[in-house]
Amino acid sequence: RRPAATPLGAGRWAVLAETARHDLVAAGGFLVMGGLAAATLSVLVPIGWQAGLADRWVLAVLLMAALAVVLALCSEADAFVAASLSMLPLLPRLVFLVVGPAVDVKLVALQAGTFGRAFALRFAPATLAVAVLCAVAAGLLVLGPR
Repeated sequence: RRPAATPLGAGRWAVLAETARHDLVAAGGFLVMGGLAAATLSVLVPIGWQAGLADRWVLAVLLMAALAVVLALCSEADAFVAASLSMLPLLPRLVFLVVGPAVDVKLVALQAGTFGRAFALRFAPATLAVAVLCAVAAGLLVLGPR
């Protein structure tokens, strides 16, 4: 739906309030879905598995990248999921936060529909590799090796 236009004589605060209300309503559904995904992962994934992944950070990075692609959440909701997996080190969670907005199933479908399937089959893996490598490099630079 198109947001209601503010009257021409409305002040800056009225325009700000209307814009904030509209953005909150638009993002609210995604935030609820992110909270639902975080709660589901917290219930379904045993703590022992998360603790086991904490020692194998390469596997954790690959799994979090795959989870980001499959979940296809918006970047605002990704934070709920990353925060709920607190047993994992920061580096795999950073990879999840970087890969999520860069490549996911809905973006691959959009690219395939717009540019063709052959393009999407080449572009999506390249985007995934670049996002994972950049996130790992930034994580190792900022966070250190462990």
